[in-house]
Amino acid sequence: MTAYPHLDPAVQGHADLSDRERIEHIRVDRWIDYPRARQALDKLEELLLFPKRARMPNLLIFGASGMGKTMIIEKFVRANPPSFDESSGIHHRPVIVVQMVASPDEGRFYHRLLSVIGAPPPTRATLGQLETQALRLLQEIAPRMLVIDEVQNLIAGTYREQRRMLNLLRFLGNELRIPLICLGSHEARDAIRGDAHLNSRFEPYGLAPWRPDADFHGLIGGLLYSLPLRLPSELTDSALKRLVEANGGITDAIFKTVRGLATDAILNGTERITSAAILDHRVTAPTTFAA
Repeated sequence: MTAYPHLDPAVQGHADLSDRERIEHIRVDRWIDYPRARQALDKLEELLLFPKRARMPNLLIFGASGMGKTMIIEKFVRANPPSFDESSGIHHRPVIVVQMVASPDEGRFYHRLLSVIGAPPPTRATLGQLETQALRLLQEIAPRMLVIDEVQNLIAGTYREQRRMLNLLRFLGNELRIPLICLGSHEARDAIRGDAHLNSRFEPYGLAPWRPDADFHGLIGGLLYSLPLRLPSELTDSALKRLVEANGGITDAIFKTVRGLATDAILNGTERITSAAILDHRVTAPTTFAA
C-alpha cells in the first residue's frame, strides 16, 4: 500500500481504491470535529449527567439551515446508544430525538413522539390517552434527555396553539425531570420566548456562519484529512476566503463544494484540490470512471 501521510490513517487505505470507490467514500456524510461543535457536544454531555431536580436546565441550539445542528445531535446520540435491561426486558434510551410537527398540534406531537419510541398509539385515542401512554412509556424507557428538532415550526400556528405546545414542552420537562434540547433556525428563539417560564430555563447556543479565520482553516483541514485524494491539497488564504463567501458561510454548502472539488480532482487526475479550482471555478469533470 502506498503511504499517504497527508491523510487520516483510517482513510489512507481508501486512497488505493478505484476512482468509483473513492468517490463513493467522499459522498458519505462523516463527522468533522471543530471547536464550536465540540463545545455544543460538551454542553450536551453536561446536561445528560445533570441530576434530576424540579427545574431542569435546557439548551437551545439555533442557526441557519445547513449549519450542522442535526449532525451534532446525531454524533451525540451515537455516543450515547440505547442499552438493554435483561431483568426488565426494556431498552433504555438515554437520548430521544423527535421532530416538531409542521404546525403546532398536541395530538400530532404525541403521535410522533410515540412512534419515535416504538409505540404507535390507537388512531382514535384522545389527547388525555395519548399523554398518559407517552408518559408511562417514557418513564419505562427512562430517557435522560429529550431533543426536539425544527422548533421554529411552532410559529406556524396561532398564538393559542403556540402557547399550548409550549405548555406541553414545559409539562414534559417538569414531569420527566430531564433536560429539553431544542434545535432550530433563528426563528426558534422567538418560538421559545413565547413562554417566559420556559424561556428562562433555556441557554441559547448559536451556530454562526463561518468566517475565514483559524477555526475555519481547522475545519477545512479536517475535511481534507478525510478525503482519499492521493496528493495533499494546499489552499491559500484567498481561496479559503472565497470558499466561505461563495457558500454564505454555511457548513453544508461548504462541504458540498469541497466534496465536489475532490470528486473532480479524482476524475481529472489532479488528485488534489487547488486554490485555482476554488478561485476560478474552472474545474473539468470527466464523466467516465477509471477502473
